[in-house]
Amino acid sequence: MTSPFLISTLNSQLSTLNSQLSTLLPHIFIPQWCKCAAVPSACFTLADSKKLPGGVYQCDSSKPAPEPEYTRIPFGRSVLSHCLHEIPTGSSHVALPNGATQVTPPGKPSYIVPKCESDHPTFRFNGATTTLDVEGRPLPPDYDGWLEYTELNITDVQGNKGFDTFTSYMSVPDVPEEPADQLFFFPGLQNIDWIPKVDPEPTNENPFDIIQPVLQYPGGFLSSGWALKSWYVTINGGALYSSAIDVKEGDQIFCNMTRTGDNSWIVRGTVNSTGKSTEQSATNARLLNQPWAYSAVAECYGCDGCKTFPTKPIVFTDNKLYEDGHMFDIPGGKWNINPKPAVGQECHEATSVASNGDATISFQ
Repeated sequence: MTSPFLISTLNSQLSTLNSQLSTLLPHIFIPQWCKCAAVPSACFTLADSKKLPGGVYQCDSSKPAPEPEYTRIPFGRSVLSHCLHEIPTGSSHVALPNGATQVTPPGKPSYIVPKCESDHPTFRFNGATTTLDVEGRPLPPDYDGWLEYTELNITDVQGNKGFDTFTSYMSVPDVPEEPADQLFFFPGLQNIDWIPKVDPEPTNENPFDIIQPVLQYPGGFLSSGWALKSWYVTINGGALYSSAIDVKEGDQIFCNMTRTGDNSWIVRGTVNSTGKSTEQSATNARLLNQPWAYSAVAECYGCDGCKTFPTKPIVFTDNKLYEDGHMFDIPGGKWNINPKPAVGQECHEATSVASNGDATISFQ
Protein backbone atom coordinates (compact mmCIF):
# COMPACT_ATOMS: atom_id res chain seq x y z
CA MET A 1 0.00 0.00 0.00
CA THR A 2 1.37 3.45 -0.97
CA SER A 3 2.00 5.67 2.05
CA PRO A 4 0.16 9.00 2.39
CA PHE A 5 3.53 10.70 2.88
CA LEU A 6 4.79 9.46 -0.52
CA ILE A 7 1.61 10.60 -2.26
CA SER A 8 1.89 14.02 -0.63
CA THR A 9 5.52 14.31 -1.69
CA LEU A 10 4.75 13.37 -5.31
CA ASN A 11 1.89 15.84 -5.50
CA SER A 12 4.13 18.58 -4.19
CA GLN A 13 6.82 17.79 -6.78
CA LEU A 14 4.26 17.70 -9.61
CA SER A 15 2.89 21.06 -8.50
CA THR A 16 6.39 22.56 -8.55
CA LEU A 17 7.08 21.10 -12.00
CA ASN A 18 3.83 22.50 -13.39
CA SER A 19 4.70 25.92 -12.02
CA GLN A 20 8.14 25.80 -13.61
CA LEU A 21 6.71 24.70 -16.97
CA SER A 22 4.16 27.52 -16.89
CA THR A 23 7.03 29.98 -16.42
CA LEU A 24 9.30 28.49 -19.08
CA LEU A 25 6.79 27.55 -21.78
CA PRO A 26 6.23 31.07 -23.20
CA HIS A 27 9.99 31.42 -23.71
CA ILE A 28 10.44 28.09 -25.48
CA PHE A 29 10.47 28.58 -29.27
CA ILE A 30 7.32 26.81 -30.30
CA PRO A 31 6.84 28.34 -33.75
CA GLN A 32 3.51 29.96 -34.48
CA TRP A 33 2.77 30.82 -38.11
CA CYS A 34 1.17 34.26 -38.14
CA LYS A 35 -0.48 35.49 -41.34
CA CYS A 36 -0.58 39.17 -42.17
CA ALA A 37 -1.86 41.02 -45.21
CA ALA A 38 0.11 44.23 -44.54
CA VAL A 39 3.61 42.76 -44.08
CA PRO A 40 5.15 39.36 -44.86
CA SER A 41 3.78 36.50 -42.74
CA ALA A 42 6.32 34.91 -40.39
CA CYS A 43 6.97 32.55 -37.48
CA PHE A 44 6.95 33.89 -33.90
CA THR A 45 7.50 32.35 -30.48
CA LEU A 46 4.39 31.41 -28.57
CA ALA A 47 4.98 34.34 -26.19
CA ASP A 48 5.64 36.87 -28.94
CA SER A 49 2.68 35.69 -31.01
CA LYS A 50 0.38 36.56 -28.11
CA LYS A 51 1.66 40.16 -28.16
CA LEU A 52 0.80 40.72 -31.84
CA PRO A 53 -2.28 42.81 -32.65
CA GLY A 54 -5.10 40.40 -33.33
CA GLY A 55 -6.66 42.61 -35.97
CA VAL A 56 -3.47 42.51 -38.05
CA TYR A 57 -2.06 39.03 -37.48
CA GLN A 58 -3.80 35.66 -37.40
CA CYS A 59 -1.77 33.03 -35.54
CA ASP A 60 -3.60 29.76 -35.62
CA SER A 61 -1.05 27.05 -36.35
CA SER A 62 2.22 25.73 -34.96
CA LYS A 63 3.71 25.71 -38.47
CA PRO A 64 3.02 27.21 -41.87
CA ALA A 65 -0.21 25.90 -43.34
CA PRO A 66 0.46 23.13 -45.86
CA GLU A 67 -0.20 23.83 -49.50
CA PRO A 68 -3.70 22.64 -50.44
CA GLU A 69 -4.22 19.75 -52.82
CA TYR A 70 -5.81 20.41 -56.20
CA THR A 71 -7.34 17.92 -58.66
CA ARG A 72 -7.71 18.29 -62.44
CA ILE A 73 -11.27 18.46 -63.70
CA PRO A 74 -12.88 19.16 -67.08
CA PHE A 75 -13.41 22.79 -67.83
CA GLY A 76 -10.08 24.41 -67.43
CA ARG A 77 -9.24 24.24 -63.78
CA SER A 78 -7.70 22.38 -60.93
CA VAL A 79 -10.20 22.40 -58.07
CA LEU A 80 -9.42 22.14 -54.36
CA SER A 81 -9.54 18.41 -53.74
CA HIS A 82 -11.87 18.79 -50.78
CA CYS A 83 -14.29 20.69 -53.05
CA LEU A 84 -14.47 17.84 -55.59
CA HIS A 85 -17.03 15.15 -54.79
CA GLU A 86 -17.85 11.83 -56.42
CA ILE A 87 -21.51 10.95 -55.97
CA PRO A 88 -23.20 7.61 -56.73
CA THR A 89 -24.73 7.43 -60.16
CA GLY A 90 -28.40 8.33 -60.06
CA SER A 91 -27.93 10.78 -57.19
CA SER A 92 -29.85 14.03 -57.03
CA HIS A 93 -28.48 17.12 -55.32
CA VAL A 94 -29.85 20.51 -54.31
CA ALA A 95 -27.89 23.69 -53.60
CA LEU A 96 -28.83 25.01 -50.13
CA PRO A 97 -29.04 28.70 -49.14
CA ASN A 98 -25.94 28.39 -46.92
CA GLY A 99 -23.78 27.23 -49.81
CA ALA A 100 -23.82 23.54 -48.87
CA THR A 101 -25.30 20.85 -51.12
CA GLN A 102 -27.75 18.14 -50.10
CA VAL A 103 -27.04 14.90 -51.98
CA THR A 104 -29.57 12.07 -52.13
CA PRO A 105 -28.24 8.79 -53.55
CA PRO A 106 -30.82 6.37 -54.99
CA GLY A 107 -32.44 4.36 -52.19
CA LYS A 108 -30.21 5.82 -49.47
CA PRO A 109 -30.44 8.65 -46.92
CA SER A 110 -29.42 12.14 -47.92
CA TYR A 111 -26.16 13.67 -46.79
CA ILE A 112 -24.67 17.13 -46.84
CA VAL A 113 -21.65 18.22 -48.86
CA PRO A 114 -20.30 21.28 -47.02
CA LYS A 115 -19.78 24.60 -48.71
CA CYS A 116 -16.44 24.82 -50.44
CA GLU A 117 -14.51 27.15 -48.13
CA SER A 118 -10.79 27.82 -47.96
CA ASP A 119 -8.23 30.58 -47.63
CA HIS A 120 -7.05 29.41 -51.04
CA PRO A 121 -8.86 29.82 -54.38
CA THR A 122 -11.42 27.11 -55.15
CA PHE A 123 -9.97 26.81 -58.64
CA ARG A 124 -6.54 27.76 -59.87
CA PHE A 125 -4.01 27.83 -62.64
CA ASN A 126 -0.58 26.46 -61.89
CA GLY A 127 1.94 29.25 -61.90
CA ALA A 128 2.53 32.16 -64.28
CA THR A 129 4.18 32.63 -67.62
CA THR A 130 5.04 35.23 -70.23
CA THR A 131 2.89 33.40 -72.82
CA LEU A 132 -0.12 35.55 -73.71
CA ASP A 133 -3.65 34.70 -74.71
CA VAL A 134 -5.46 36.15 -77.73
CA GLU A 135 -6.19 39.34 -75.80
CA GLY A 136 -2.66 39.80 -74.50
CA ARG A 137 -3.15 38.43 -70.97
CA PRO A 138 -0.56 36.08 -69.43
CA LEU A 139 -1.34 32.36 -69.47
CA PRO A 140 -0.02 29.68 -67.11
CA PRO A 141 2.78 27.37 -68.26
CA ASP A 142 0.44 24.36 -68.35
CA TYR A 143 -1.85 26.01 -70.90
CA ASP A 144 -3.64 23.40 -72.86
CA GLY A 145 -7.26 23.97 -71.91
CA TRP A 146 -9.87 23.87 -74.64
CA LEU A 147 -7.86 22.93 -77.71
CA GLU A 148 -10.87 22.63 -80.02
CA TYR A 149 -14.55 23.43 -79.60
CA THR A 150 -17.80 24.44 -81.29
CA GLU A 151 -20.15 27.05 -79.86
CA LEU A 152 -23.75 28.18 -80.32
CA ASN A 153 -25.91 30.74 -78.48
CA ILE A 154 -29.67 30.34 -78.39
CA THR A 155 -30.10 33.74 -80.04
CA ASP A 156 -28.23 32.36 -83.09
CA VAL A 157 -31.28 30.18 -83.76
CA GLN A 158 -33.92 32.77 -82.74
CA GLY A 159 -34.52 31.15 -79.37
CA ASN A 160 -35.52 33.04 -76.25
CA LYS A 161 -34.00 32.37 -72.82
CA GLY A 162 -32.17 29.07 -72.80
CA PHE A 163 -32.09 25.51 -74.07
CA ASP A 164 -34.16 22.88 -72.25
CA THR A 165 -32.64 19.74 -73.78
CA PHE A 166 -29.41 18.86 -75.57
CA THR A 167 -28.81 15.33 -76.85
CA SER A 168 -26.11 13.89 -79.07
CA TYR A 169 -23.93 10.84 -79.71
CA MET A 170 -20.20 10.86 -78.97
CA SER A 171 -17.86 8.25 -80.45
CA VAL A 172 -15.06 6.60 -78.47
CA PRO A 173 -11.68 6.67 -80.26
CA ASP A 174 -8.57 4.58 -79.64
CA VAL A 175 -6.62 4.99 -76.41
CA PRO A 176 -3.62 7.32 -76.82
CA GLU A 177 -0.19 5.70 -76.88
CA GLU A 178 0.85 7.71 -73.83
CA PRO A 179 -1.39 9.25 -71.15
CA ALA A 180 -1.58 12.99 -70.63
CA ASP A 181 -2.29 14.33 -67.17
CA GLN A 182 -5.92 14.38 -68.27
CA LEU A 183 -7.70 14.32 -71.62
CA PHE A 184 -11.41 15.19 -71.85
CA PHE A 185 -14.03 15.12 -74.64
CA PHE A 186 -17.60 16.31 -74.14
CA PRO A 187 -20.64 18.30 -75.23
CA GLY A 188 -22.00 20.76 -72.67
CA LEU A 189 -24.41 23.54 -71.73
CA GLN A 190 -23.42 26.70 -69.84
CA ASN A 191 -25.22 29.62 -68.26
CA ILE A 192 -22.63 32.15 -69.53
CA ASP A 193 -20.08 32.15 -72.34
CA TRP A 194 -16.93 31.53 -70.36
CA ILE A 195 -13.89 29.75 -71.83
CA PRO A 196 -11.22 28.69 -69.31
CA LYS A 197 -7.89 30.50 -69.32
CA VAL A 198 -9.13 32.90 -72.01
CA ASP A 199 -11.96 34.84 -70.36
CA PRO A 200 -11.80 36.72 -67.03
CA GLU A 201 -12.61 34.62 -63.98
CA PRO A 202 -16.34 34.50 -63.14
CA THR A 203 -17.36 36.12 -59.88
CA ASN A 204 -20.01 35.51 -57.23
CA GLU A 205 -21.99 38.30 -58.85
CA ASN A 206 -21.65 36.63 -62.26
CA PRO A 207 -21.68 32.91 -61.36
CA PHE A 208 -20.82 30.17 -63.82
CA ASP A 209 -21.79 26.55 -64.31
CA ILE A 210 -21.56 23.78 -66.90
CA ILE A 211 -23.37 20.45 -67.22
CA GLN A 212 -21.57 17.82 -69.28
CA PRO A 213 -21.31 14.07 -69.91
CA VAL A 214 -17.53 13.58 -70.18
CA LEU A 215 -15.30 10.97 -71.85
CA GLN A 216 -11.92 11.08 -70.15
CA TYR A 217 -8.51 9.40 -70.22
CA PRO A 218 -6.96 8.22 -67.98
CA GLY A 219 -10.29 7.10 -66.61
CA GLY A 220 -9.18 6.77 -63.01
CA PHE A 221 -6.72 5.20 -60.61
CA LEU A 222 -7.55 1.61 -61.54
CA SER A 223 -8.63 2.25 -65.13
CA SER A 224 -6.39 1.58 -68.11
CA GLY A 225 -8.72 3.05 -70.71
CA TRP A 226 -11.51 5.53 -71.29
CA ALA A 227 -14.12 6.30 -68.64
CA LEU A 228 -17.46 8.08 -68.79
CA LYS A 229 -18.68 10.41 -66.03
CA SER A 230 -21.38 13.06 -65.76
CA TRP A 231 -20.19 16.36 -64.32
CA TYR A 232 -21.69 19.48 -62.79
CA VAL A 233 -18.99 22.13 -62.39
CA THR A 234 -19.32 25.59 -60.88
CA ILE A 235 -16.79 28.31 -60.29
CA ASN A 236 -16.84 29.54 -56.67
CA GLY A 237 -18.70 26.39 -55.59
CA GLY A 238 -16.79 23.20 -56.37
CA ALA A 239 -17.73 20.29 -58.60
CA LEU A 240 -19.64 17.00 -58.46
CA TYR A 241 -19.25 13.99 -60.76
CA SER A 242 -21.08 10.68 -61.02
CA SER A 243 -19.46 7.27 -60.66
CA ALA A 244 -17.41 6.23 -63.70
CA ILE A 245 -18.26 3.65 -66.35
CA ASP A 246 -15.42 2.06 -68.33
CA VAL A 247 -15.86 2.33 -72.11
CA LYS A 248 -13.91 0.89 -75.02
CA GLU A 249 -12.82 1.99 -78.45
CA GLY A 250 -15.66 1.77 -80.94
CA ASP A 251 -18.39 2.41 -78.36
CA GLN A 252 -20.91 5.20 -78.81
CA ILE A 253 -22.14 7.34 -75.94
CA PHE A 254 -25.60 8.88 -75.87
CA CYS A 255 -25.26 12.27 -74.17
CA ASN A 256 -28.37 13.73 -72.57
CA MET A 257 -28.82 17.04 -70.72
CA THR A 258 -32.51 17.67 -70.03
CA ARG A 259 -34.33 20.19 -67.86
CA THR A 260 -36.59 18.55 -65.26
CA GLY A 261 -37.71 21.71 -63.42
CA ASP A 262 -37.21 25.47 -63.38
CA ASN A 263 -33.72 25.12 -61.87
CA SER A 264 -33.19 21.35 -62.25
CA TRP A 265 -31.41 19.24 -64.85
CA ILE A 266 -30.47 15.62 -65.39
CA VAL A 267 -27.03 14.96 -66.87
CA ARG A 268 -26.61 11.46 -68.28
CA GLY A 269 -24.19 9.49 -70.42
CA THR A 270 -25.24 6.05 -71.71
CA VAL A 271 -22.95 3.49 -73.37
CA ASN A 272 -24.79 2.09 -76.38
CA SER A 273 -23.10 -1.32 -76.38
CA THR A 274 -24.02 -2.11 -72.75
CA GLY A 275 -26.94 0.18 -71.97
CA LYS A 276 -25.17 1.29 -68.79
CA SER A 277 -25.59 4.90 -67.72
CA THR A 278 -23.90 7.27 -65.31
CA GLU A 279 -25.97 10.27 -64.31
CA GLN A 280 -26.79 12.93 -61.76
CA SER A 281 -29.64 15.39 -61.22
CA ALA A 282 -28.69 18.93 -60.23
CA THR A 283 -30.84 21.70 -58.76
CA ASN A 284 -29.36 25.17 -58.45
CA ALA A 285 -30.68 28.70 -59.04
CA ARG A 286 -27.95 29.36 -61.59
CA LEU A 287 -29.36 26.53 -63.76
CA LEU A 288 -32.41 28.66 -64.62
CA ASN A 289 -31.07 29.49 -68.09
CA GLN A 290 -28.47 27.57 -70.12
CA PRO A 291 -28.28 29.54 -73.39
CA TRP A 292 -24.76 28.46 -74.47
CA ALA A 293 -24.25 25.09 -76.19
CA TYR A 294 -20.96 23.41 -77.07
CA SER A 295 -21.42 20.37 -79.29
CA ALA A 296 -17.80 19.19 -79.40
CA VAL A 297 -14.98 20.03 -77.00
CA ALA A 298 -11.46 18.63 -76.75
CA GLU A 299 -9.69 19.65 -73.55
CA CYS A 300 -6.29 18.48 -72.38
CA TYR A 301 -3.76 19.07 -69.61
CA GLY A 302 -0.22 17.81 -69.78
CA CYS A 303 -0.52 16.78 -73.42
CA ASP A 304 2.90 16.35 -75.02
CA GLY A 305 2.76 15.74 -78.73
CA CYS A 306 0.73 13.33 -80.82
CA LYS A 307 1.39 10.30 -78.62
CA THR A 308 -0.94 11.78 -76.00
CA PHE A 309 -3.88 11.97 -78.45
CA PRO A 310 -5.95 9.28 -80.19
CA THR A 311 -5.07 8.52 -83.78
CA LYS A 312 -8.74 8.26 -84.75
CA PRO A 313 -11.11 11.24 -84.76
CA ILE A 314 -13.90 11.70 -82.25
CA VAL A 315 -17.29 12.43 -83.79
CA PHE A 316 -20.34 14.12 -82.25
CA THR A 317 -23.46 13.24 -84.24
CA ASP A 318 -27.22 13.82 -84.22
CA ASN A 319 -26.98 17.02 -82.16
CA LYS A 320 -30.47 18.08 -81.06
CA LEU A 321 -31.32 21.22 -79.09
CA TYR A 322 -34.75 22.13 -77.74
CA GLU A 323 -36.55 25.00 -76.05
CA ASP A 324 -40.11 24.63 -74.71
CA GLY A 325 -40.47 21.34 -76.58
CA HIS A 326 -39.45 22.88 -79.91
CA MET A 327 -36.45 21.29 -81.67
CA PHE A 328 -34.31 23.81 -83.48
CA ASP A 329 -33.21 23.28 -87.06
CA ILE A 330 -29.49 24.00 -86.82
CA PRO A 331 -27.44 23.72 -90.02
CA GLY A 332 -23.73 23.20 -89.64
CA GLY A 333 -22.92 26.79 -90.58
CA LYS A 334 -24.57 28.06 -87.38
CA TRP A 335 -21.90 26.51 -85.17
CA ASN A 336 -18.89 28.71 -84.44
CA ILE A 337 -15.58 26.83 -84.49
CA ASN A 338 -12.98 27.99 -81.96
CA PRO A 339 -14.21 31.60 -81.65
CA LYS A 340 -11.61 32.06 -78.87
CA PRO A 341 -8.82 29.77 -80.09
CA ALA A 342 -6.01 28.29 -78.05
CA VAL A 343 -2.64 29.97 -78.49
CA GLY A 344 -0.98 26.92 -80.02
CA GLN A 345 -1.55 23.40 -81.27
CA GLU A 346 -0.44 20.15 -79.68
CA CYS A 347 -0.97 17.68 -82.53
CA HIS A 348 -2.46 19.15 -85.71
CA GLU A 349 -5.88 19.20 -84.03
CA ALA A 350 -8.73 20.40 -86.22
CA THR A 351 -12.51 20.64 -86.04
CA SER A 352 -15.01 20.43 -88.87
CA VAL A 353 -18.80 20.69 -88.83
CA ALA A 354 -20.88 19.00 -91.53
CA SER A 355 -23.92 20.62 -93.11
CA ASN A 356 -26.20 18.61 -90.78
CA GLY A 357 -24.33 19.82 -87.67
CA ASP A 358 -22.25 16.69 -86.98
CA ALA A 359 -18.86 17.76 -85.57
CA THR A 360 -15.53 15.95 -85.92
CA ILE A 361 -12.35 16.62 -83.96
CA SER A 362 -9.23 15.04 -85.44
CA PHE A 363 -5.57 14.81 -84.52
CA GLN A 364 -2.34 13.46 -86.06
